[in-house]
Amino acid sequence: MPSIEIVCLEQEDPIDFSHLPFAVRGDRELRSHRIPSPLFQADFDRMHGCMYHLGNPEIKRPGYRGAFYAVRLLVKEDLPRSFLQFRPEFRMGVYELLARLLQASPIKTLFFTSDYRWGPDDVTLGGEMTLARFWQFHETQSLRVNGCYTILEDSIR
Repeated sequence: MPSIEIVCLEQEDPIDFSHLPFAVRGDRELRSHRIPSPLFQADFDRMHGCMYHLGNPEIKRPGYRGAFYAVRLLVKEDLPRSFLQFRPEFRMGVYELLARLLQASPIKTLFFTSDYRWGPDDVTLGGEMTLARFWQFHETQSLRVNGCYTILEDSIR
């Protein structure tokens, strides 16, 4: 199952995003939920901040005990293809989350990852981009599954 994990660099305390239409778990520990063999754990180990795990809406239900994964946030036809695209009903929530995290990061930087066991074998290192450019990539089906992107505030770029 795909995991989507975002590190808000240099953030000390996670923000509560329980109002969003999907599950979000914020942690001070930068440890991937992806088992086995998370693709980006070595990168996370070199960072400081808070990690946010995105998950299916049903994960928010009281008493949920299953895996934490994000397959229902994505356009189903995209999996197991090589690009990542959020379903229309979740795009504004993901946009809000990313924008708020950029503001919360003392260095205005996020590290966005998607890790899918049955995705492409090659890892995409997407480099640095603004949030606007990230969404351009999203809309043109250029965001890659099993990829990582450093998202910067527009004024930093």
